[in-house]
Amino acid sequence: MTHVTDTKPWYKYPWVWVLIAIPIISIILSFSMLWTAISHKDAEVDDDWYKKGKAVTQDFARDDYASALTLSANFSIEANNAIISMVSPYNLDQNTLPATLTLAFSHPTDAKRDLTLTLQKRADGRYIGALNQSLSGRYYLTLSSAVWRLKDSVFLPLATPLTIQPEPIKS
Repeated sequence: MTHVTDTKPWYKYPWVWVLIAIPIISIILSFSMLWTAISHKDAEVDDDWYKKGKAVTQDFARDDYASALTLSANFSIEANNAIISMVSPYNLDQNTLPATLTLAFSHPTDAKRDLTLTLQKRADGRYIGALNQSLSGRYYLTLSSAVWRLKDSVFLPLATPLTIQPEPIKS
């Protein structure tokens, strides 16, 4: 009986390369996942949230104030202008209906498509702001002043004017 020894060097065996490839591929995939996580960060939450101790809570005071006033807004888009007409059964003062309002369009999935407008009050009582870009698809609307806020969702472009109603009182 003769004993034959294999004299090939180690790097000529394919199983050695398979065993070496496993950790190398794992390292490459780990760095690619790290790069993806760093370059595509999640959008930050933009709302009336506050932290008290370890609890994170949302403040509904501005929503409740709009509901108590039975404040609503008629929203339309005409000739690249966002137009808001405020409606309330009460006689509202300068603090409730200031010279400017903020209208925020928030896209549900793409923060790059978000838009915030400052609407100026006109002599006829309507608020108007120029849209610099055309918006299409689903958006969350937030119409607010310093003391109240109205929220709704909308599919743009609008076929008919939208009435934004206050949310029911939550507190």
